[in-house]
Amino acid sequence: MNKKTLGGFQMLTRIHRLRNYRIFRDFSWPVGLHDFGRYNVIYGWNGSGKTTLSTLLKHLQQRQVLTEGTAEYFFGESRVLGVNADDPVVPKVRVFNREYVGRAVFETRGGQFPPVYYFGEDSAEKQRLIGELEDQRVAQRDEQARQAQLLKGANETRESFATDKAKEIRTLLTAAGGTYNNFNAGPYKVEMQRLARAELAEACLSDEERTALLRMKDSRPLPALELVAVRFPDLMQLRVKAAALLRKTVVSTVVQSLADDQAVAAWVGQGLRLHQHDRATKNCRFCDQPLPSHRIVQLEEHFNDEFDQQNRAIDALLSEIDSASKFNDTVPTPAHEALYEALQPAYQIALKTLRTQASLLFGALTALKSALERKREQPFKSIELDSLLKQVLGSGDNGLGTLILGMLAVAAESVPFAASVEGAKALAALNDQINKHNALTASHDAEVRAARDRLARDSMVGALDHWRERCAAVEQATTAHDAARDAVARLDSQIQELEREVRQYVRPAEELTRDVAAYLGRDELQFVPEHNGYTVMRGGYPATNLSDGERTAVAFLYFLKSLEGTDFNLADGIVVIDDPVSSLDANSLFSAFGFLKSRALNAKQLFILTHNFSFFRQVRDWFDALNEAAKRVRPRPEPPARFFMLHATSHEGLRAAKLGPMDPFLTKFESEYHYLFKRIYEASKLEQGQGLEEHYGLPNIARRLLESYLAYRVPGRSGDLRGKLSEIGGDDVQKARVLRFLHTYSHGDVVAQPDHDPTILLETPAVLRDLLELFRRDDQRHYDQMVELAIRV
Repeated sequence: MNKKTLGGFQMLTRIHRLRNYRIFRDFSWPVGLHDFGRYNVIYGWNGSGKTTLSTLLKHLQQRQVLTEGTAEYFFGESRVLGVNADDPVVPKVRVFNREYVGRAVFETRGGQFPPVYYFGEDSAEKQRLIGELEDQRVAQRDEQARQAQLLKGANETRESFATDKAKEIRTLLTAAGGTYNNFNAGPYKVEMQRLARAELAEACLSDEERTALLRMKDSRPLPALELVAVRFPDLMQLRVKAAALLRKTVVSTVVQSLADDQAVAAWVGQGLRLHQHDRATKNCRFCDQPLPSHRIVQLEEHFNDEFDQQNRAIDALLSEIDSASKFNDTVPTPAHEALYEALQPAYQIALKTLRTQASLLFGALTALKSALERKREQPFKSIELDSLLKQVLGSGDNGLGTLILGMLAVAAESVPFAASVEGAKALAALNDQINKHNALTASHDAEVRAARDRLARDSMVGALDHWRERCAAVEQATTAHDAARDAVARLDSQIQELEREVRQYVRPAEELTRDVAAYLGRDELQFVPEHNGYTVMRGGYPATNLSDGERTAVAFLYFLKSLEGTDFNLADGIVVIDDPVSSLDANSLFSAFGFLKSRALNAKQLFILTHNFSFFRQVRDWFDALNEAAKRVRPRPEPPARFFMLHATSHEGLRAAKLGPMDPFLTKFESEYHYLFKRIYEASKLEQGQGLEEHYGLPNIARRLLESYLAYRVPGRSGDLRGKLSEIGGDDVQKARVLRFLHTYSHGDVVAQPDHDPTILLETPAVLRDLLELFRRDDQRHYDQMVELAIRV
């Protein structure tokens, strides 16, 4: 197989195999059939497979996988399967056929012909897609509106929640000049968002904390209080002094009677001082009797200076202890009601502790005084303080005496915080509460603000879960709404892009108007630009009733124009044109050929499929000229133009298509009549039923042949076949048999392939011989010359 290339592009050289694709049931490229050339014409009557072949090539245009049947192509020497239509060796293809006429211009979703036409198959497809997308956009906009309502509802629910909760806080914390008097949803939402974003969740207040803050937020500032100042005596020092005095004794000539009776000794001692110095007298002041001199001396020896010094020392220490004991009479403690309520419990505890320590200290001092008084009564005896204290205070119980003994015992060990320090600690705790009270008074406004802020925040923390639920609902609604909005935006963008692409297919209206006028031979159609297409006008009104010929003309002209589009390079593409002259008169047929020839000449590869012999003849002459021109340039070149023929055959009892070489009678003669005569002559030689499965179209061929003959032999008579046939010679019985055969098995003037009918196989050869016999009897010379051509060519 020779590689068919022009430049870097590989042409379609053959359809190597095609199976179970519509009428091509089991087709293989015939042995000896030349490959496709640059220019190709395929002639075949209706039903021979032209539309099927053009549709097959349409799959290559659309790069669609062939799902119906199997196909195998060769592009140059590259083999491509139908399931690989997107193979890079496959060039761009453009196909014009009857389907294109509908899809390129006139097809709409509603199936009606609109006044505005969108030219180009891609354009019409895009316009249909635009319509579908517009329907989707309407639905999506409805969905967007629905989601907008849901979003609005979610926002309103969250806004209402924020408004209600802000009102609760405002009601709780409103005060003269307060910062929460105008508290509303705005700051509430800001604070809730901050709390929701916090990494650590804030705990709610306990009942006690909340109660305290509620008291604080409604409180008024109290007066500042003086600190309590107490000077505690040094119990340790006083104890040391007392112990020393109790251990000391007086050295003197003791009057035993006085030593034994301390009360008397005290009385006598006092009396002696009343009889000495400035008060000296010889008589006793009690009995007024003379005092014996030796008695005075005896008493003075008993009550000597050491005795006096000891008494003075005892008096001095007692006086010091009395002074120290007065601390308990001057403790100026404020009443607990004078402090802020929150401080009162701690203050009362400290006050009780202070008073307890003061009482213990006072008891200890009293015990020391008692011990000194005992010493005064026993000046000549050394006394141990601890033993004496136990006698004075008692032992073995857990009462106050025991606490005082314990305090004095600690003081005996020189531990300085037994009495005074413990009392100082209690005093410090008391003053600490007073300091807090004074601090609250000084910062009362700030504390109230802090309490209000904390209460407000606590309210927000308690509502945080409900807030998150409403925010989540808003986010979900927002996501759904945004998705619907984005979908609308995407549809808008797709529609705009498709409309832009559609507009690229629009050509100037004047050019289309001019071309259609030249094509149809009349200028009654005008094209007016509108939206993305054209309104076709006739006589100033939209032309909604275009004929088939007009529709074909408009579609074909646009197809030829689309070959110049930016998305298709004619010099590198394959152009397929299937019967562009349907429903056209003779003048329009020549115009169609003229447009095709001028605008498709430079295609890398061209395929023309037709059943119209007049159009085929125009193409044939053009291709012959191309082949002759190629010979003049280079001797014995491969002809650029190739001729093929489609006809029906039989495969397993079903009608099938077959591609083969063009019959020489179609290429050599100027009319189809020669080919028709040859086909009838050859079939008439067959035996009854022999080989006719290859010629199901013979009844129609016979009708076409007879009509052509009668048109020439009886030019002045119009009417049906019976009337015309009566004007020529021949046997009437034969005429009747031919007419019956044609009326029964043919289909008017359409050369088509009828369905399989076994009766045709039986009587066709005989009827065809009758038909040829009528020709012979009517014009022997004409008949002989046609038979000679059929045999010789």
